[in-house]
Amino acid sequence: MNHFTDGQGPPLLLIHGGAEDASMLAPQAAAFARRGHRVIRYDRRGTGGSPRAGWPESGVAGHADDAAALLRGLDAVSATVLGFSSGGVVALALAARHPSLVDRVVAWEPAALGMLPEGLAMHAQVMAPAEAHLAAHPGDWHGAAVILLDLMAGGRADREAPVYRAALRNAEALVRDDAAIITRTAFGPGELPADKCVIAIGKGASPLHAGIAEALAERLGKPTVVVDDADEHEIYLTRPDVLAGVLG
Repeated sequence: MNHFTDGQGPPLLLIHGGAEDASMLAPQAAAFARRGHRVIRYDRRGTGGSPRAGWPESGVAGHADDAAALLRGLDAVSATVLGFSSGGVVALALAARHPSLVDRVVAWEPAALGMLPEGLAMHAQVMAPAEAHLAAHPGDWHGAAVILLDLMAGGRADREAPVYRAALRNAEALVRDDAAIITRTAFGPGELPADKCVIAIGKGASPLHAGIAEALAERLGKPTVVVDDADEHEIYLTRPDVLAGVLG
């Protein structure tokens, strides 16, 4: 995996969310490094400078195994893992598949729609316009990603925002992997090691993310961690000291 390391201290692995890559987590990594962590961030398979073999067919399990191999290869066992949005789903899968490699896994507002009773129907509804666009324009990942980003923003996406423009660099990964595969994930009873997993949300979390967090917290038998100063889902991209101050 294409990866970067910042700082010194106990290992902390950051896993980026959908339409993101490791470069976008540089400020968040620096914030944790200042607090005494050896911070590892990487491009998930199919994104940035990482390989594409077996992608996206290997799904969430493949991403979890990639993260495990990276931790072993960098002698970073056992690590704290912080995954953002769809990266939170990967982080939880890492804990489920490789519990001996992690001390603590924090999933920030994980986008696991499969945890909701209506989640798969909601997923199909969200994907339908993007799939229709691809049927008419095969391979136009950029156009399909624009549709998805606008839907996720409730039709109010700021197309001039730096985060929006950066996201479109990873359009194919957003459409083929995060939106189509990762967000469908559900975790069954006993699948997650409750003693190692934490679900964290912002005080201003959307009803969707709050509902997913509640379902995961019920599965774990422990309450979510609420970050009072987090007023947006992508706080890790815009105000990195907020999560570093609470979760570091």
